[in-house]
Amino acid sequence: MRPQVDLATYRKNHEWQILVRRALWQCVQPVFWPRRPRALSGVRVALLRMFGASVGNNVLVCGGVRITIPWLLKIDDYAVLGDSVEVYNLAQVSIGAHAVVSQKAYLCTATHDYTRTDFPLYAKPIVIGSQSWVASGAFVGPGITIHEGSVVGANSVVTRDVAPWMVAAGNPCRPIKPRELTRK
Repeated sequence: MRPQVDLATYRKNHEWQILVRRALWQCVQPVFWPRRPRALSGVRVALLRMFGASVGNNVLVCGGVRITIPWLLKIDDYAVLGDSVEVYNLAQVSIGAHAVVSQKAYLCTATHDYTRTDFPLYAKPIVIGSQSWVASGAFVGPGITIHEGSVVGANSVVTRDVAPWMVAAGNPCRPIKPRELTRK
């Protein structure tokens, strides 16, 4: 007989202190995260820092951004989280200096082990390298590194690392060509 998925055996192993911090964050975040105005970015950054995020200087956090666990977020100088970006970070998410994560992108550090009957959740960190760009609507999965200077095209599904200074796009996301910068 084939084994069956049995979600009744799923175990959540969360310490009560973490649950309290997450609950408090879920109460505070919606108040300061309206879609507009961008002028509230400084307030959003201050709140992220207050809840344990490591946030560099001149970071822009636009409206509608949702972050699951701020103390597992590191954003370096001059980085941008565009409108309605979702950071589902049950593991560390690191965003390098001068990197842009455009509107409605989804950074997802967690998934389930579908091979086990109890369907356990596990998480792996995501790294978005400096000077890289994750375009609008892209999905970045658990354990992915978008290396320095890379570009991920709009609505791409990133299931493998993206090499440095490479333009990649598609579902699944694949390398297209090297990224070459020109002076303005």
